[in-house]
Amino acid sequence: MKFKTLLEIDLKRLYDNTKLLVDNYNDYEYKFANLKDNAYGMGLEIVNTLVKANINYIYVGSLKDALDIRKYNQDINILVNYFVDIEEIYDAINNNIAITISNLEYLKKINELKLKDDLKIHILIDNGSNKSGISDQLELKEIIEIINNNKHLLLEGFYSDLTSIGIEDEYYYHQVNNFYSLINKYIKKDLIIHLNEPLMYHKKLDYINGIRFDLSLFGIEENINESIFTNWKIKNIEKKYGDLEFPNIDLKLIFSITSEVMQVGKVKKGELVGRNYIAKDDIDVVLVPIGHKDGITKAIKYVGINGFKRDIIADEIDYIIVSGKNIKIFDKVYIINEERQIYDFLTLLKTNRYYLMSVLNRNLTKVYINKEYKKEDIL
Repeated sequence: MKFKTLLEIDLKRLYDNTKLLVDNYNDYEYKFANLKDNAYGMGLEIVNTLVKANINYIYVGSLKDALDIRKYNQDINILVNYFVDIEEIYDAINNNIAITISNLEYLKKINELKLKDDLKIHILIDNGSNKSGISDQLELKEIIEIINNNKHLLLEGFYSDLTSIGIEDEYYYHQVNNFYSLINKYIKKDLIIHLNEPLMYHKKLDYINGIRFDLSLFGIEENINESIFTNWKIKNIEKKYGDLEFPNIDLKLIFSITSEVMQVGKVKKGELVGRNYIAKDDIDVVLVPIGHKDGITKAIKYVGINGFKRDIIADEIDYIIVSGKNIKIFDKVYIINEERQIYDFLTLLKTNRYYLMSVLNRNLTKVYINKEYKKEDIL
């Protein structure tokens, strides 16, 4: 018997979320969608849904992901964030894919290629978060000189990765100031100057014309702890830097994870269940085919079956064991859906939204729903 463990992705919800974000941040000319790591597990097939909602630039990690996107869309602008091997530069050129320059030595190697066709370039700036990119004014100056002296190297833009949303601390303000201080003498009207999602919480900066959306597209925003201490921090930030701008938009989680009961049984009091759970009473248990390899452990505490919360009492690499009565084989098991917010997972697993999406759902069968929706159904 085959049991279905599925990642269902609702393309209408993805469209709705994207359209809300694009419309609410329409003062940015360039709206990027960050589809790193196979679109955080959602699959690169979603690219055309994003384009329909007026995303006009795609941001990916690897050249492989960029080339995979070209199978679905030949026209959308694409920027690769990771290093592109020198021998693969021509693949980027031939497929109209922009690459990132994050250090001088890499650009020098590209310059030695004696290109005959144009290569689009974005320069990554280290804003003081010590991740990656150019942090030295002299190095940046030499990079600009090399680009200006090579007619086939086309500088399309500058960007950076903000690591603070600037709500509870001041790092956002330090990082945007560092970014500007490095690039200000090179800013021109035809360049794309883009930063990531922390921009959503702040007034638009005059020189920024691009915003990169990532997990908000999928309905997972920054999880801001609503506490008296947090509110106090926010008030202090606003006193010093001006009012924050919290997005007033209703984003929906675009995916659900479901499975099916594959086995039912009974356990007597005192018996071992799995590796380390000892039954405290006689209990009914069921086996569900989802586990560590899918990012699911007993740390999430429960699943939903037949309208009730059912406790997870043991886990393995490829299954979880759940206690509960009146459950049958093939009964549907809800792991994540609208009723169980993703933020509950973040709290229980003591992690952030990026790490969660890097381990969740990688081995599950993807099913896209609401592929064909009528215009009047949208929003």
